[in-house]
Amino acid sequence: MKRRLLIGLAVLGVCALAWLVAIRRNRADTLYHGKPLKGWALQLYAPGPEVREQAAAVFRAMGANAVPGLIQLLDSRDPFWRKQLWRVGLSLPPGFRPGLLRHSPVPQDETVHQAAAMALKIIGPDAKAAIPTLARALRSKDRAARWAVASAMASIGKDSVPALIDALSDRDPEVRAAAIAGLDMLGPGAQAAVPVLFERLQDENADVRLRAGNALSAIGPAAAPILINAVMREKGMVRQGAAKVLMSMPSSRRAAEPALLEMLLDVDPSSRTQAIDTLAAIHAADQPAIAAMIAALKDPVPNVRLAAANALGQVKLLRLSNDPDPSVSAAAKEALAKMQARQGN
Repeated sequence: MKRRLLIGLAVLGVCALAWLVAIRRNRADTLYHGKPLKGWALQLYAPGPEVREQAAAVFRAMGANAVPGLIQLLDSRDPFWRKQLWRVGLSLPPGFRPGLLRHSPVPQDETVHQAAAMALKIIGPDAKAAIPTLARALRSKDRAARWAVASAMASIGKDSVPALIDALSDRDPEVRAAAIAGLDMLGPGAQAAVPVLFERLQDENADVRLRAGNALSAIGPAAAPILINAVMREKGMVRQGAAKVLMSMPSSRRAAEPALLEMLLDVDPSSRTQAIDTLAAIHAADQPAIAAMIAALKDPVPNVRLAAANALGQVKLLRLSNDPDPSVSAAAKEALAKMQARQGN
């Protein structure tokens, strides 16, 4: 009796497993105009723009209906034996390779993952169900697909922000950088990430620090309060990094100016230089700012004096850009643009 029961349970288990496999296979093999999702996804990376646009149009038309199959493609993996076979085959002399590799498809799971992420990006907010899978892919060892995954999460929208924030704690700096890139693409929609992005201004990796600053700048005014507070209260790299981000936020001038004037008293010459550069970038041209810049012309450090001279030059050009004579105004604007471009480089 027990034996029959065990046999029956085993049969049920096999049937259930076969049913699940069939479901997963059906999702991956969903056809649209006679072609499976995988084929359409890979077509997004085809050489011709018209061919790529055709595939993009397919995913826009399918919308959420394509998401389950794309999730499966993101989770797909080439069999271990196939990867090993190709690894060994490619190490052989060219004449021996065809016999070994002729009947084994080329491993392409990384390409498939990139293509699936690209398709989800095209679908956008309707691909919200894919966020958990995308979050796993972002932190996986599949480096090739990582940036496409971050872009897809940004395209989906605010619902991706918690997962992107979570990835900022990953040990791999490239994962952190990719997550920040996703938040950067979201811009103001990533406002919830401001405190964590501010922490990344202190990241041990220079690329992550730079990207964090860019993302805070993309978020805009919502990031200004925490940055201004850092300029007022922090020291060293944190203070300088916060002031540098404020350079791209002209709307923060009135709120930021008192903190930047306080920063001009910092004992660190690099902080004083950055304070002047930021005052100039946000067009701080009132009397307290000008007086501080003039005072900085007597700073004992040459770089600080140079920054003050450049800043005062920008203030003068800024005023001349409003000159009633059109030729004077145009010349001043052109000179100001060139000066700011040099500083940006």
